[in-house]
Amino acid sequence: MKFTFLNSKIKHKRFDFQPFYYDERKERLQQKVKSYQKAQDPNISPEERAEILRSNMKETWSRSATTQKSISTSNFRIIFLIALILILGYFVFNGVNEVDTVVKKLW
Repeated sequence: MKFTFLNSKIKHKRFDFQPFYYDERKERLQQKVKSYQKAQDPNISPEERAEILRSNMKETWSRSATTQKSISTSNFRIIFLIALILILGYFVFNGVNEVDTVVKKLW
């Protein structure tokens, strides 16, 4: 009977992992360069020109929608923090005893 687990050495495992880096900004830049080069071509059809315009408009609208969403979330956060500070200030100036009466009035 062999007891190889008593005599064996721990060997390191080798993995052949090559990391993959994807730069989304660079990819979008390359697509823009291709579309502008294609738009500068004098032999382009009106349908292709309309498609390029449509894609540019879609990109602009999506960017503005993302910006609008981030602005609205930051505004909500600011309003929430101001309300929290006002409530805490009210309790600091009126005393902690007022907390019970305010909670009873709310329920």
